[in-house]
Amino acid sequence: MQELPQITLDTTLAELYNRDGPVDNSHGQLALLLGVANSEVAPTSKLARNTKFLYQDSTFSKTPEEIAPQQQEEIEKNVAVKYLSLIPQHDAFAAGNMPVILFDLGSSGETFNHSKKEAERTISNLIAAQRPKMLFFSIPSQISMEEHGINCLATKTAFDEVEGLPLALDLDTHYFLNSKAALCNSGLPRSGIGRIAIPSACTGSRGKWLEKQIARIISRISSQRLPFVLKNQQTLGGGGTFLVSSPEDLRELQDTLSARILPKLLSQVNSSNAHLKPATLILSDMIINPISDCGLTFFVTKSGECVFLSLTQQVVDSTKAWIGSTISYTEQESFKKRFTPIMNQIGAWLSGYGYYGPCGADILESAPREGDSSGLTELNIVDLNVRTSGSLVLGLMRTHFSEQRGLHKASSFSITAEMSRDTFMSKFERRFCEGRMVIVSWYEDSESGVSYGNVLIGAPDGKTLEDEVAQVKEIAAQVCF
Repeated sequence: MQELPQITLDTTLAELYNRDGPVDNSHGQLALLLGVANSEVAPTSKLARNTKFLYQDSTFSKTPEEIAPQQQEEIEKNVAVKYLSLIPQHDAFAAGNMPVILFDLGSSGETFNHSKKEAERTISNLIAAQRPKMLFFSIPSQISMEEHGINCLATKTAFDEVEGLPLALDLDTHYFLNSKAALCNSGLPRSGIGRIAIPSACTGSRGKWLEKQIARIISRISSQRLPFVLKNQQTLGGGGTFLVSSPEDLRELQDTLSARILPKLLSQVNSSNAHLKPATLILSDMIINPISDCGLTFFVTKSGECVFLSLTQQVVDSTKAWIGSTISYTEQESFKKRFTPIMNQIGAWLSGYGYYGPCGADILESAPREGDSSGLTELNIVDLNVRTSGSLVLGLMRTHFSEQRGLHKASSFSITAEMSRDTFMSKFERRFCEGRMVIVSWYEDSESGVSYGNVLIGAPDGKTLEDEVAQVKEIAAQVCF
């Protein structure tokens, strides 16, 4: 294959962190800790699952209580690839000239070298000045901050084992800001929301307490007017979100909650996390026939300034799990004007808790309220991701795609393919060599020969983009990231 064009991003996280002046000081640099924590399984033999900071992703929601050992191994492998390689690579692609920390996927030297090479190859597509310094460790306690000149860490999610390390924001606060209960009480624009709180302490027999709480929750949900949305306190990638539009949906939800989710969720509340209320459930009105499902990506500086990065359209699967995004670069300026007020509201709220860094907001746009003479559509926040978002890199490629190549539409989506990176790229060689396709994360499982990746595609218009994506789908299945 011919040499690939070097990519220059419009900006990087390193530049944004230093927008108000250097965040680094004589004591060291700020480093990004990019792995994603999991409270259902241990991603590796060395990295334990979370028992304090609980996340209810699709692994939590869909994994049955009793599974065969082989199935358990497959789940653990998928979690490791997704949370310790693919997502961190994507975020590292946007990091710029600063240290980033990734966790090793396995205990063997061979696995370590493979995951390291995959990440380094992905990052090599960037110009040298925008490449991060990637550091690999097995567990948080091995992070040698002084050796690498690191002063503190900015985390994507809260790992239990990171507690005690110098952080840009303490884990309890970061976990709270990402919770659905925080959004519920924030005063920010959102659809009608109510909470189902769980008592922080178990009284009497544990079994009877669980039975009582489950009955109370099911009774409350059953009385909710249809249609509605139920969410767990902490969700990732659409996992832990349930859309209920009909009596049939309600019965299915009741069965799922009673048999699997609630017993597991309530049993994980303990003395270390009760104050975080991890088992709180959020009920909200369902917005009917929204005009658009938007992903707002921006950055909150240390002084509280908000920097608009992009407004994308979200692509979800049949279960409403996020699988990708599309962007129209020519419309970004008008989107910036329309969404700046709600962006600044979110940023001011986050800054009040001491947060600075990237943020994503899932926003549903609906028709104007009856009698509203302004004609402006309603913007309702349905989720806040106070961390790097899945569409972050897509928003930083405007110059590369639109201005330099006339590719005004682009899409970011995840794939799985039974082939190597080289084989995949050879099937679209011209597109890669012309800079119309870019890989922002990739991991090949050497045992199965299956590869997982996140790909960007640019096109001059929407119809051409659909055709380009369809050609990729012919050889690679789309998957939930």
